[in-house]
Amino acid sequence: MAYVYVRQSTLWQVNEHQESTERQYRLQERALELGWPPTAIEVIDEDQGRSGSSATARTGFRRLVSEVSLGQDGMVLMLEASRLARNSSDWHQLIELCGLSHTLLADESTVYDPRDPNDRLLLGVKGTLSEAELFTLRTRLHEGRWNKARKGLLQYPLPTGYVRASDGAWDLDPDQQVRERLAYVFEAFRRLGVARQVVRELKQHDLDLPTRVVSKGAYGTLIWKRPTLSAVVRILENPAYAGAYTYGRWEYRGDSRSPKTGKARARLRPRAQWPVLIQEHHPAYVSWEEYMQTQEQLRQNWLRDGSRGVARQGPALLQGIVWCGHCGRKMGVQHHAAKEKRSATYICQMGHQQNGEDTICQTMTARPVDAAVTQAFLEAVSPMGVEVAVRVLSQVEQQLQDLRRQWELQLEQARYEARLAQRKYDAVDPDNRLVAAELERRWNAQLTRVAELEQAYAKAEQEASFTLSPEERAAMQTLAQDLSALWQAETTTHADRKQLLRLTIESVQLNGVSRPGWIEIQIRWRSGVVTRLDVKRAQPGEGSLKTPSQAVARIHELAAGLSYTQIAEALNAEGLRTAFGRPFNSQHVGYICRRDGCGHKGTRSLGDTDQST
Repeated sequence: MAYVYVRQSTLWQVNEHQESTERQYRLQERALELGWPPTAIEVIDEDQGRSGSSATARTGFRRLVSEVSLGQDGMVLMLEASRLARNSSDWHQLIELCGLSHTLLADESTVYDPRDPNDRLLLGVKGTLSEAELFTLRTRLHEGRWNKARKGLLQYPLPTGYVRASDGAWDLDPDQQVRERLAYVFEAFRRLGVARQVVRELKQHDLDLPTRVVSKGAYGTLIWKRPTLSAVVRILENPAYAGAYTYGRWEYRGDSRSPKTGKARARLRPRAQWPVLIQEHHPAYVSWEEYMQTQEQLRQNWLRDGSRGVARQGPALLQGIVWCGHCGRKMGVQHHAAKEKRSATYICQMGHQQNGEDTICQTMTARPVDAAVTQAFLEAVSPMGVEVAVRVLSQVEQQLQDLRRQWELQLEQARYEARLAQRKYDAVDPDNRLVAAELERRWNAQLTRVAELEQAYAKAEQEASFTLSPEERAAMQTLAQDLSALWQAETTTHADRKQLLRLTIESVQLNGVSRPGWIEIQIRWRSGVVTRLDVKRAQPGEGSLKTPSQAVARIHELAAGLSYTQIAEALNAEGLRTAFGRPFNSQHVGYICRRDGCGHKGTRSLGDTDQST
């Protein structure tokens, strides 16, 4: 048999480079000239559109090698050595098998015998040149691509919110709704500081995110999707929205490969190692400084060692910003069951967990520490009450106006799509009922969408109240000026209090080891100022419920002349209660009298004795 091997590297070459394909199929005539009958000539062309750099995906080449090894092949014809292989191991393996099975190799002009030393040497050189040619082409294309990228001219799919101008430059998307929705995402993160809360707010107000279709059928078409955490994070982490042109943010290393496909996995390079970074390359949605602050905030939101983590609902107010003043490690928080009614505990156990140390470094209850830090915080920010009130009012009003604007843009877009569907329906021939029925259905769907948005907008305007009433403005000014009342309000959650502390406090160091019975607190403010405080450690039973001191004093006064029952009746008449808020009885009074040694013998009645027994 004479096998004619036909291959081109890509489907584009197969479709566009017809001359090369024709020359390879013409090798059948070459086999006829060399004496093979038509029935003994077979064409192997199943590797069309596959690279010759490896034999893994080339089923035709593997079939050819197996036929040669079985001695069923008399000659292999190829246009040139690069058609068979651009890999030295595959090429030399084929030559070795051809030499053992007495198989010839031929191209358009020459026939080679692998058993002949001169022919074998020439075939080896051709294979080496074929492999070197592949590396040369790759290097040339690779360097050309990087040279274009360093100038900011290499084109790749633009992120949503940008379009390419006629000269290849980046411009902002002409769709106003797209631009303002992206700006709203950045403003929401600027205000909330947590990507997941941005997603929650977008879903709460039924605000979708724009995206461009990347599939071939509808490439570049704008569609709107429900917001997801991954979509919001991709927007916040993309430096293109800060006006920067980047290339090479991801690297592919052979030491990490997919177990399914075997391809090298992409790994994000650190920002300092980005090969191409051109700032102020195109119009930006946010400044580069804000982009860097956003990346730092996202990193701090990770629940990992060295970062603060997101402010959560636990009662420990210093969660995420408290550090050990003895060993320098970050301290954790230990919570207790709700039925135990115990305050949280700050504990330094990183050395015990990670380094295998025998004991933990230090631990302390959070109650006195939180109280001291809170008092220092309220004293520090109280003079800024008037300025905070003005900023809060302007921020809330701006937020409401932005939300209303998003609703108006979304409603206007839905009305436009309904009008467009109507024009398409009006333009169709009424006799073409199949098309007319489908267009009518689409028109009705758009009208339904408009009606739903109008109802939702009216409901949001009523519930969200896009404008502040005079009473609300006065209440907000009062609360902003009285931060202590706002801090203690029932509607203020633990997460809100933690967020307030993080706005002004960088970190807090606790040292309960140096001085027995005391905790040294060092508050590092964001301004760089350091405040040092000393608080006593909580004593056993200090936080437990106790009988009011007024009731105890009253029992001491009445114990000399009245019985336990009479004292209990007097306390209840005066409105005094026990530690648990219950009315007094003789047993309560008797316990306090015996504990404090007040009263004298004979003051109890017979009934008191029976009740005590």
